[in-house]
Amino acid sequence: MSHQFLNSVLCDAFDRAHDPELGGLRLSSIVAVLLERLEDASVVSEPQVSYFRFERGNISAEVHGWAVDVEDDVLRLVICIDATSEVTLGDDAQPVTLPKDQVDRAFRRLESFVRHALAGKFDEVEESQPVADLLRVLQASASQGQSVELHLITTGVVSDRAAAALSDSELRREVWDLTRLVRICGSSSDGSITIDFEERFGQTLPCLVTKPDDEGVQVLLTRIPGQMLADIYNDYRSALLERNVRSFLQFNGKVNKGIRDTLKTAPHRFLPYNNGLSTTASSVVLTGVNNGTAQIRSLADFQIVNGGQTTASIAAASRRDKVDLEHVVVPMKLTVVPPERLQGLVPQISKFANTQNRIQEADFFANAPWHIALERLSRSTWTSSTPDAPRGTRWFYERSRGQYSDELAAQGTPAGRRKFRSENPGSQKFTKTDVAKYWLSWEQLPHTVSLGAQKCFGRFMESVIPRRPEPDDAEFKRVVSLAVLFRTAESLYGEMGFTGYRAQVITYTIARLSHHLGKRLPVGEIWKSLALPDELVAALRILITGVREVLLKPPTGKNLTEWCKKEDCWEAVLKREFELSLAAGEDSVASAGIELVASDATTPEQQAVVEAVCTLDAEVWLSISSWAKQTASLLPWQRSLAYSIGRLRGGGRAPSVKQAKQGGILLVEAARVGFRHDSLSSSALATVSAALANLG
Repeated sequence: MSHQFLNSVLCDAFDRAHDPELGGLRLSSIVAVLLERLEDASVVSEPQVSYFRFERGNISAEVHGWAVDVEDDVLRLVICIDATSEVTLGDDAQPVTLPKDQVDRAFRRLESFVRHALAGKFDEVEESQPVADLLRVLQASASQGQSVELHLITTGVVSDRAAAALSDSELRREVWDLTRLVRICGSSSDGSITIDFEERFGQTLPCLVTKPDDEGVQVLLTRIPGQMLADIYNDYRSALLERNVRSFLQFNGKVNKGIRDTLKTAPHRFLPYNNGLSTTASSVVLTGVNNGTAQIRSLADFQIVNGGQTTASIAAASRRDKVDLEHVVVPMKLTVVPPERLQGLVPQISKFANTQNRIQEADFFANAPWHIALERLSRSTWTSSTPDAPRGTRWFYERSRGQYSDELAAQGTPAGRRKFRSENPGSQKFTKTDVAKYWLSWEQLPHTVSLGAQKCFGRFMESVIPRRPEPDDAEFKRVVSLAVLFRTAESLYGEMGFTGYRAQVITYTIARLSHHLGKRLPVGEIWKSLALPDELVAALRILITGVREVLLKPPTGKNLTEWCKKEDCWEAVLKREFELSLAAGEDSVASAGIELVASDATTPEQQAVVEAVCTLDAEVWLSISSWAKQTASLLPWQRSLAYSIGRLRGGGRAPSVKQAKQGGILLVEAARVGFRHDSLSSSALATVSAALANLG
């Protein structure tokens, strides 16, 4: 597992090694990948890559990244040791053990950075450098009494003796070596978690057993020791909660006060006081089955669908408050669901287990199939041929972390891997958090994107996916067009000589472009060439420069990174005027939601009809369909078409030219025979009629 995880990390680092934002540094690429993995596992929040090295006289200081944990009130500083530096990125690497002196040296350099930064030694660092923000955060942490921790991340293995070495300073040390990273971040490529209680903890869980129903679903009742539960959570973090939408979207890591008080003052009462956990698994290994009782030896695809707050609170109380969990026991209901029924049944279990908490329907992963469908499309949709790729290429959607490297490794031979990379270039790989970032940037929510990958994805799942139908070929091309737009902007940022704050500048740049274009983008043209039109590239250059100037001047006393998370920052960017020689969406149609729909219109007259139809809300079209059914005023196929256009509009898509033409005709006819709606104005009706007349 360590070997597989290591090469997955190096594969991702290989794809990022030429990123200008990382300065072309191999080490920064590895830091970025490892911090992303730790963020996915909820170990850190909004991590920042911030490579800085200082060598002068007897001062040797270094830092590679940082993250602030608001809940634990801790600033975590990161330094990385690349134990595979002798291996070319992309080649096979084997885990190696780091000597203790190398670990100690890295920590000394990180401690030196803290000491000299607080003494003002680095105050002359240019504002545009990524470390400038860290220096302000570190000074603020010192003045506010916030704890500072030193974290070493590495692609090597660190012995227990080296990892446990104490610091000469009061700063807490923590080591994230390959073994620990695999345990916390390296679940299987399909995201499943398997726990062997006997092997991991030397004990099994006693349980009451019910008979499976006709569909193979079985319920077990057990209790789990508090320390065991805390250890499992510390191993897997948010991966345990992925099918619990309340946890994934809303959990913020706060320790419930009531739970903490019980753990401190009456740990033996936790079992009767707490409602316990609702969990699921796809299979279970039982031993000692006898008259309705058994011992749970192991679980596959383990998930906590209700009780994430309880679990995290117990783990945090043990870790942060040093609470003894020896006498803490937590009740647990385990529902064993056959693998083929997981996607359908587990979200329902999560839903009904959480109904007492007034969770909205949109909170649940009812639309998780959207990601599965997008993944399927990414494996079957080929781009047009180019001189570099005469057979075309694919844009690889990595729905689960590590899918790309797993498929690459599965090719077996160097020739097979070269062929895989030529058909699936690493530069064309994108993840679910990438999709959320692209989408919400275009939706003009850069302050949400600036909250960090996980919070951005949470908002995407909460506010966008419930409104989207299952993606089709056109939807996939829209997503890829956004990826091309976003990545072109990122490349331009480095080409223009800018460094630092790229993530913030680019999301605000894309949002400002979207605002200028009225959320319209020439999807068809971008997909065909996988490049932006020259006028869009020119506009991005102007916007990047202006947006960056706005962001680098936050209000007095405000941290730039934090300011970018505020809507006030977006308002400041909107106030900045830009002179752009750019027509708004000449080759595409605006629509609700993402509003970058690829039209099949080939003439201005066709385009005008589609645009006129798209000015009407989904509710109007659905109301026409309902009204026509009640009054028998339209033909059955017209009622069906009105309903289809309503669904398209509600999902943020536009009808085809043929649909728009017939939809316009039925709209005019419906209005003539008596249909009325508050959102259907006479001017909108006149616009549709005029567009139809011009179309002929």
